Order: sequence, then C-alpha cells, then structure tokens
Amino acid sequence: MQAAKVVERITGNAWATDADGNFIYVTPAALAFFGTSLESLNSQLDENTLGWRRVIHPEDYDAAAAAWRRCMQTGGHYNVEHRMLRATGSYGWARSTGQPIRDGAGTITGWYGTVIDMALPPQMGEYRAEDIDDPLADRPARDVLQSMDAVHPHDRPTVEQAAARAFFHGIPQVSSYRQLQADGSYRWVEFRVEPGYGISVHVDPAVARQDEPWTMASSFGETGDAVQAALAIEKLYGGAWAIDATGQFTYATPTAQTSIAMTLEDLNVLLDGKPFLEGGRQGWQRGTHPDDSERAGETLRRALKTGEHWNFEYRVLRANGAYVWHRAAARPTRDEQGRIIGWYGTALDIDVYKRTEAALRERERQLQQLIDTVPALIWSTMADGTPAYVNKPFTEVTGATIEDITAPDGSASLGVVHPEDRVAAREAFLHSVTTGVPYIQRYRQHRAGGSYRWTETRAEPLRDEVGTIVQWYGVSSDIHDLITTQEALRESERHLQQLVETLPALIYCSLPDGKPIYRSQRLRQYLGLNLEDTDGLGKSRLDGTLDTVIHPDDLAVVKERYAHSLATGEPYALRHRLRRFDGVYRWVETRASAMRNGDGEIVQWNGICLDIEDQVHAQDELSRAQENLARANQAASLAELSASIAHEVNQPLSAVMNYSSACQRWLTAEPPNIERAQKTLERIVHSANSAAEVVSRIRALFRQSTDKRDSVELGAAVREARDLLAEEAGRQRIRMDIEGESGLRLVPFDRVQIQQVLVNLMRNGMDAMASAPNDRVLHIRAFRAGDMVRIEVRDKGRGVQFPDKIFEPFFTTKDQGMGMGLAISRSIVESHGGQLWAEKNEPCGATFVFTLPLDVPKMP
Repeated sequence: MQAAKVVERITGNAWATDADGNFIYVTPAALAFFGTSLESLNSQLDENTLGWRRVIHPEDYDAAAAAWRRCMQTGGHYNVEHRMLRATGSYGWARSTGQPIRDGAGTITGWYGTVIDMALPPQMGEYRAEDIDDPLADRPARDVLQSMDAVHPHDRPTVEQAAARAFFHGIPQVSSYRQLQADGSYRWVEFRVEPGYGISVHVDPAVARQDEPWTMASSFGETGDAVQAALAIEKLYGGAWAIDATGQFTYATPTAQTSIAMTLEDLNVLLDGKPFLEGGRQGWQRGTHPDDSERAGETLRRALKTGEHWNFEYRVLRANGAYVWHRAAARPTRDEQGRIIGWYGTALDIDVYKRTEAALRERERQLQQLIDTVPALIWSTMADGTPAYVNKPFTEVTGATIEDITAPDGSASLGVVHPEDRVAAREAFLHSVTTGVPYIQRYRQHRAGGSYRWTETRAEPLRDEVGTIVQWYGVSSDIHDLITTQEALRESERHLQQLVETLPALIYCSLPDGKPIYRSQRLRQYLGLNLEDTDGLGKSRLDGTLDTVIHPDDLAVVKERYAHSLATGEPYALRHRLRRFDGVYRWVETRASAMRNGDGEIVQWNGICLDIEDQVHAQDELSRAQENLARANQAASLAELSASIAHEVNQPLSAVMNYSSACQRWLTAEPPNIERAQKTLERIVHSANSAAEVVSRIRALFRQSTDKRDSVELGAAVREARDLLAEEAGRQRIRMDIEGESGLRLVPFDRVQIQQVLVNLMRNGMDAMASAPNDRVLHIRAFRAGDMVRIEVRDKGRGVQFPDKIFEPFFTTKDQGMGMGLAISRSIVESHGGQLWAEKNEPCGATFVFTLPLDVPKMP
C-alpha cells in the first residue's frame, strides 16, 4: 500500500479510480470527512446515477456527473466546483480535480485526483494532516486581511498586499510568510491567493513526517505498490524530487526530467570536480538561469548544512529553450536519532505569477503615470480624514506637498483653501467623514503663483466588504472659468430681465406648439393671471388662456390667425381686445415672431402686446372728424356743383321759358303771327340744345377715360381695397373674408375707379352690419363666369328694401346719405362694359354683384 501512503501524505483528500471510473482508493481522511465509504461511492443507484451522488448537492450533481462522463470519454482533465455533503450534515463548496494515467501505448489505465474544500478552513488539503492549524488556509481572500495574528509581524505587509491584489484586481498571487505555531515558534508557509479564496501550504516537502520517517529508496522498490506510488507522485505533482544528505539526486519524476531535458546523471554531474557541499557546482545548475545559478546553489548548500527548510525562486531552462520561473521547496527527512538522511522537495511553476507581478507593477506604473498626468488634482485620506496622498499635479498647481496639508495633529489643515472659504470646507469635510456621505464643495484654492482660483472638490469613500470606510479618494477640478462665465451669464440675464420688465410693453414667450411658457411681470399684473392659473380648466394652456383673456367677439379671429402662424411659421400681428385684471376689455396690438435654431426649426415664439386703447379712441375720433369733414366737403362740392349746374342750365332754361311765352302770344294774336311764332320756336329748340349740352358735359365727369386703363390682376385690386378698409373693419369688429380664383385678368380697366366701386360696396356692407349682434363677416368673392368675371360683396346686415331704386341718383336709405354712391358705381361699372345689381340673402343680408369683361386671348 505504498501508493496509498504516498497519496495520503501528498494530497490529503485524494482518490483513484480504474479506467471505468470505479473508485479503487480514497484516503481515509476524505472518507471520514464526507462520512461515506468506498463501497457507497461505487454503488450504482441506477443505470444513469453514480453512487457518489450521495455526497454531491442535488443542484450540482447533474453538471458534475456530465463533466465526469465527458472526461471519461475524451481523457480530458476533470475540474469542477460543487457543494459536497460533510459528515456533519452540512454542505460546503469544494473543487474536485482529476487526470488520467496512461500506459506506454497511451491507453488510460486509471484516474487520480484530489478534492479541495473551498468553503471552510480545511480538514484536509494539498498538505499534511498536521498542517491544518493554519488559520489562513483555504479561506476566502476577503477574510485574509482580518486573520493576521498568526503571521509574523515582518511578513504581514507582504500577505496583506497579496490578498488585496487578488481581491481587488482579480489576479492570482503567491507569497510566503512565517506562521506562528502552537509552541510559539514560526514556520514558513506558502500562501496562494485566488480571486475567490486563499490556500496556505507548508513549503516543507509534503512527503515527509518527523514522527514516521521513511525514504524514497525504501518506498520505491520493485513491488507493484512502489510502482503505483511512483506513478501517483508523477501524476499528481510532476516536479517532485529527492536528494540525499550530500545533495545528490536520488529521484526525480519523469515529468521533471523531461521538462528540463536532464536525467539523474545529468543532475548529479560535478561541473568543476568539487563536491557540491564543498562549494562545487552540480549539473542541475546548468539548467538554471546564469543570474540565479550561484545563488540557488548557495541557498541549497546552506540548507543541507544547517537542516533549514529550503525555499528558493529561480529561472529554470526548459527543454524548449525557454527560461521559466520556478519555486523550489524542500525539507529534510530524519532517522530515529534525528539525523538527516535525505531531502524531498517539489518545483512549482510560478512563471505565470511572476509575469502577473511584472504586469501588476507595469499596471501600477501606468496607473501612477495616469494619475500624475491627468489634468486634475487627486488626493486621498485615511478613514478619519488624515491626508495620505497627493498626486504630482496637486503639488505643481497648488505648491503644497502632503506635509503642507497635514496639521500637526494629523488632520487635514486645508491650507490651500481660501481663508474665507476654509470654515465651510472644513465643516463639509468633517460632516462627510462622520456620516460617510460623498463630499462635494466649491471654494477658492491657492495656486503656486499666489493667486486663488475657484475649484470644485469631490470625494467618495472606499468601503470594505462590511461597509466600513477604509479610505477617502478625492479629486479637485479647476472651475474658475466656469464660475466666472456663470457669473457673467447671471449678470447678463439680470440685465436682460431688467430690460424686459422695464419695457413699456407686455411680453410673453411660447413653445413651438403655442403653449405659454413665460410672461413678463408687467403682463402678469395686467392680466391678473400666472401661467398655471388656466391649467385646471380641462383645456390646453393655450386655449384656456385665450378663452379667458380674449374678447368673445375677437376670439375666433385670434385663434384662426394664431393657428395659421403656428402652422406656417409666419409672423403674427393682430389688433383685438384683451381682458384686463379688473374685467375691462382694452384694445391691444399683439405681434409675435418665431425664434429658430441653426437648422431653421422653430424653438420658441416671442411676442409683445401694446395697449392701444387710447390710440384706438383717438383714431375713432379722427375718423369721425374726417368723415364729417368729408361729408362737409361733399356737401360744399355738391352745393358748388349744384350752383354751377344751376348757373349753366339757368340761362338756356330761362330763354326757353321766355321764348315759350312769346310763342304763345304770337299764336294767340288775332290774326296769329305764324312767322314770328316759328322763329320763337327755333330759339326755344336752340336754348334746349344748350341745356342738353350742359348736362352732357356734367355726365362726362363720370365717364371712363381710356388713356388711364391698365391690365392689373383683379386680385391685387381687391386686396388693396381690403387693406384700405382693414382699420375701419377692425374698429367695427368685422372680419373680411376674401375668396377668389388666382390669375383673373380683365380687359384693361381703371384700377382706381374699380377700387372706388369695391370700397363703396364694402363700406355699404359694413354699415349694414353695424347693428348686427354677432357674426359680422363680409364675404368678397371673385370668380370666372363665362367670358366675364363675377365679383360678389355679401353682408349679413338688414338687407335691401328697394333693390330697384337704390341705384337712382339721390335715393338713399341712410340718414346722412346723399344717394349718389351706388349711382356713380353703376355708371363706372357700365362704362367698363359690365353690370351692377343687388340680390337678397337668406335669411338676412344682401349681396351686391357686378361683372367685368374677362381678357380672353384671341385665337390666331
């Protein structure tokens, strides 16, 4: 059973199976720990379930069994983490590993493996049973830093650094330290830390025990058990070896010999003819890196002479010609009298850890370089606020070192903070240190040149796994330009706000959809409303606002024009009545235009309202005065015209009267004087013709002159007439609705006279709706009707009572009318080759229609 002893001494929780996976050996310690037996492990529960299912957690068995079957089929190494049932009845995490043994033909003849308990301090592991008193063995890496009492004080920094790197950076670490024993002595152990857990292994060769001495020679004889023991060592460790008390190799695993391309004879050859203990060099040193060879020989030679455990790191030349870092560890085996009779050791490949350390140092260098080159002032303190570090830019910018910002009592002095800001900064930092809340503070910070600049400092705490703050990390950023710019912006904003609030106008802003977002204080006071006061009316803010502040008679046109501007982006301009805070409606003129971004998209509407109530009243008074003056002028002109007509017509009419009387006398005479009567009649006819000529000359005043006619588009003339009456229509709350075909071109006409006709008809329609309570709309339409253009002016007034007489001169239905407008209009239309007439509307109102000839291109 030498193989079993070797397995027990080297691995603790070790096992072996045959080629079919049936367990042929499990260490007694493992069976006891897991509370099972070899027979139980091999019993087949069913054709798909293995006996060792009893010790595997039900949730982990399927994955573990699948991995084992896959390895059995492929010959791959077995490496699975799962929970295992202990004899205590509880489950704990463990790692099971195994690899096949092959014969000379490469056929798998069996499997050897280990089970490492990962969850609790081990009962067994990859070390001897008497080594289980290590308090750091196989514990989670985060717990290592809290179990340092058993570590030699001089070695604690090394262990702490290794554990921290593994835990925080996820990089496996290997280190050594001296461990306190029960008798008060210290013993060297190797500490391996993985990101999830750590294992401590005594660096003495695991194949030796002082209470049960044995030698490799006695163990590896010609028996089958000895061969199995050798195979176990080779498969489980590979790099195991043994030397005698003089340093001569008595055994090295085939794997070790193959990897370095040396046999036992090559290892033992004397390179300079001197025995190794006397300072000579042995053959194994040829496979050692030249920089490490002499030191390796000296340390091993000293261990052979003193009996101290040997533990050395050096680079070994592999068969492929590359040097690889190894850690060699050995300890002596003694006889019953305590004499050293041999040494047993292992060589572990630690190249990956060496590369990791080099990479970590490079990462630390790069990180330090980054910290020193980043354009920010970085610092750290201990948990109590004691300054611990400042980066290079901090010292260069502020001129202060770590000593300069540390008070005599160890606290932060805040000497780089402006005296006026220091108290607030200290109170905020102490509050963060006490409560653990992140620190953020703005203050003026000293510069090396003596000036102060605004700085924003932020710090976050670093906590351990239980939430305890272990350190503070902070960064200070120069925000002086930002602060000064913000101050300048605030001053500019304050100035603009003052400008807006002091302008003698009512100012507002809206979103692209028209929603009000700002009102000046003057507008809020004028309306007696804030932005949100109309939000609870079940309408949008825009509709709620308009419905509340716009006069009902003006609301429809305001919404229509505002919606048109929002849809097209055209500027908005309109006069309407606005409700003041006291309920009084006053005339205002509102204008708004769109503010656009660089892409031309509307981002906001800005508007202004001007109270024009006094102006409107003044204009009304002026208009009435102008109308009275115009009527007076018309009356005077008419009187003058009448006098002129009377003067012109009076003479021929008087002559007619006189000649008629004379003719009558000549005809009644006895006898009648026919000759005289005939001459008198000739004079009567002459005088009548003279009167007719006077009337003809007067009619010529209303006839069209052909030299003033042009071919202006009719639509332009209609719009000009609309603009002439726009102000008057606004005062009377009348909306003019124009509809017409585009491109209507008449036979050359006098634009002024046609506009006079339109203005007369539109003003008559407006006058007719003066007493209408609502819906005051004047419709003007122009469209093609055959070879003529038909123009309609439709109102919703009282209607026409005498449609046949209204075109007669001096006939009027107005109190102050002269009765000449429609007569003159008909005369103008007829002079242009058209007609003018009136129609009644249903249920109310009248429509005045006139036609004009259309300019139709002639066919060639």
